[in-house]
Amino acid sequence: MNFAASPCSGRPRGSSEEEEYREALAFLGRCRRWGMKLGLENMELLAREAGSPQNGLHFLHIAGTNGKGSTASFLASALRAGGYRVGLYTSPHLCTIRERIQIDGVIASKAQFTRWIRTLQVAIRHLEEKQPGFAPTFFEVLTAVALLAFCEGQVDWVVWETGLGGRLDATNIVRPEACIITTIGLEHTRHLGSTLVEIAREKAGILKPGVSAIIGVGQEEAREAIREIARRVGSPLREIGDLGMESCQDGGLCQKARIDGQRLVLGLLGSHQVRNAACAYALLRLPLFSGKPLPQKALRSGFRTIRWPGRFQVLQDDPLWVLDGAHNPQAAEALVQTWKASFGKRPYHLVFSVLTDKDFMTVADILSRQASQVSLVRLSTERGLSPARLTGCFPHLPCQVYDSWEEARRALAKDLGPILVTGSLFLVGEVLAGCWDLLPEFESNELLESPHSPTPGSF
Repeated sequence: MNFAASPCSGRPRGSSEEEEYREALAFLGRCRRWGMKLGLENMELLAREAGSPQNGLHFLHIAGTNGKGSTASFLASALRAGGYRVGLYTSPHLCTIRERIQIDGVIASKAQFTRWIRTLQVAIRHLEEKQPGFAPTFFEVLTAVALLAFCEGQVDWVVWETGLGGRLDATNIVRPEACIITTIGLEHTRHLGSTLVEIAREKAGILKPGVSAIIGVGQEEAREAIREIARRVGSPLREIGDLGMESCQDGGLCQKARIDGQRLVLGLLGSHQVRNAACAYALLRLPLFSGKPLPQKALRSGFRTIRWPGRFQVLQDDPLWVLDGAHNPQAAEALVQTWKASFGKRPYHLVFSVLTDKDFMTVADILSRQASQVSLVRLSTERGLSPARLTGCFPHLPCQVYDSWEEARRALAKDLGPILVTGSLFLVGEVLAGCWDLLPEFESNELLESPHSPTPGSF
């Protein structure tokens, strides 16, 4: 991820770029008051009023419970290695909301982001005049910003990650060239359904007639639900289980894999990343790139050089610090398995925080298996669960509670490690913001906060 960005001129007199950027963030934060509205009508109206920037763009659409961001990053990295100009839309962000919108690995500048928000504010005012009560959500506005960015940037491909679900997700107004459904797990059950089959059907809502789809889903009942919808809409389906894949990792920090008979080196660790890479591999071998699969040379290079911060990221070696944003049981299981594959039975000092809407008891139980002690950190967001409520999740481990990451950081500076920081990408983002000298930018996220329930793409 490159935090450099080209400047943008045209700022009105009398106000600074930083002030205008903060105003744009505050506007987005106010959009959160509308909560979460699943459905496409608002998004279609907003995109049309903004000039339908999605027209002419080529999308690769990704849905799933876990692995969406990593799979998207594998795709974007390989396409860039193949010489294509690539837009990448993902959520959530770590340090700055501008991370969610990247072109060739470069995030939007503050001035660019502000300008796109202003364009949409004009569009929203026009729609409010024509349709009193029109109120786009946070995620709808941000999705429209991404469309404007990629249209203006004249990208060759857009790697397009859903926020929540698929069928009624704001990203589903586009017609993609191909789709991926990575995994299915129980999440957002109030909105997506209470069973794997119901959730799979919602995710499969991104499938389109004649558009090829790749699925990496493991559970047979979820796979069959997706097959049924693919048959109904006429979407050719390929399941990555047909590829043949294996992790060749034998410890250490080198992730090797064999996918469809090809030996590959992956820039991300963990057997779950082999599955994510296999999803991306299967799509990239479709004849979508000048009528041919992406060349193996580009695919190999892109998979090897991929960078996706906060996903089993080794921050330092001595003492060992690992950062990972595992915030649900499926991701926590993958994290523990990746630790074992990399470091064996070596116990870790678990540094943990979580948001109030997560299945924190199950996640804590999984992560405690190899922990020697626990540090519980209060998140700098109202949506963070109080550390005092978490102490009971670790009855057999010594626990220390910290009121802030800064307080925890000072204490952990004396720890010989290894240290595993996880439970929320919000915590991982605060850690990285300090490393990347982006704390002021991270702190500006408070302008995006709302007392309402989390929207798609929340940490």
